[in-house]
Amino acid sequence: MAPGVLAQDGFLGHDQRSLQEIVAEDLAELAAAEVSLAELGEFLDRIHQTADAGLETTCPMCDGALSVRLAEGMGRIPCPFACGFRAHKGIVHVQAGSLSHRLTPLQIHLIKEHGFFQGRGAPFRLSPRQLAELYRKCGS
Repeated sequence: MAPGVLAQDGFLGHDQRSLQEIVAEDLAELAAAEVSLAELGEFLDRIHQTADAGLETTCPMCDGALSVRLAEGMGRIPCPFACGFRAHKGIVHVQAGSLSHRLTPLQIHLIKEHGFFQGRGAPFRLSPRQLAELYRKCGS
């Protein structure tokens, strides 16, 4: 999870909490926002699939309110939880009104399969609250 061979910046940022604490607190924040991990995971998968299908497109699930674009990189990156998943490298840029986010395919997997939103200060961390807001705006 720390900076190194797998990811230059790591997945924990400056967060001093244990991995278990990070996951537990983030899942509690998501539950408080009344969005399930399964709902959020499916929504993020749809965003990734939409971005992967076109150079830049609006997402039909949001009546055109959501714009997504995938900037692909070369290669794959394995899941740091050693589950065998390998994500292609890239960044999904998401714009929904004033909300702007960037997600990676690995990040989507980490959230969906491991409930891990990354540590505070990690370059690709998005808080569960931010993603729940995006889901309520476009995914439900």
